Amino acid sequence: MNILITAGGTSEKIDEVRHLTNHATGSLGKEIANSLKNEAVNVYYVHGPQAVLPENDTIRFFPIHSVQDLYNTMEKLLTTISFDYVIHSMAVSDYELDTATNEALLSEQIAEKIISEEYKTKEELTQLIKHVLTDSHQSAQPAQKKISSKNDKLILVMKKAPKVISQIKTWQPSTHLIGFKLLVDVSEEELVSVAQDSIEKNKADYILANDLTHIKGDQHTGLFVSKQGIEQRFNTKKEIAQGMKQLILKN
Repeated sequence: MNILITAGGTSEKIDEVRHLTNHATGSLGKEIANSLKNEAVNVYYVHGPQAVLPENDTIRFFPIHSVQDLYNTMEKLLTTISFDYVIHSMAVSDYELDTATNEALLSEQIAEKIISEEYKTKEELTQLIKHVLTDSHQSAQPAQKKISSKNDKLILVMKKAPKVISQIKTWQPSTHLIGFKLLVDVSEEELVSVAQDSIEKNKADYILANDLTHIKGDQHTGLFVSKQGIEQRFNTKKEIAQGMKQLILKN
């Protein structure tokens, strides 16, 4: 039996020194992998740069940094190896860097555009500014190993990152997909509704729905959601890991 687990968070490079990341530690993914240590399963573990790792010499590790790294690694694994389950617990960035600029360069570009053409309406001027902001070739600074800090402001233009979870069943339709959804301070009804939307949108079999306000230390309230509704409730990471293990070994 082959199991693919993703854990930790992605990290998007601004330059060779600076990165945008999140607070994900990968501790839940680690707990799930550790629970399978003595079982007859092959675990493939894709993890972000800050993720804590399970203690198991038989696990095959695949480190990634950016969303694009994750996309490429998952595509390669899922199109070459048959997996019984994919447990996608990684906190994946919704955006990646498009360009970096500064207030002086951006202001200069907008001013040049305004001078070179006549704009008669607010709408025309709004479209101009939007075009300058979204045109990565116009607004980008020359590539630098470390962006200078001499300017008062650094302006980052982000673009939507590829949605990895939506591709998993495309790459391997037969696998069982368990996704994760994290919201902050919402009602249980909303949490379940969003989880079920994700099931439908991404062709997932289950979603573990979490609320950040109910995660602290080992306390980790999680709802195991299917198309039909809440299948199980968990109160700790260990309970979640055991629940995942039971589901995997049952099939």
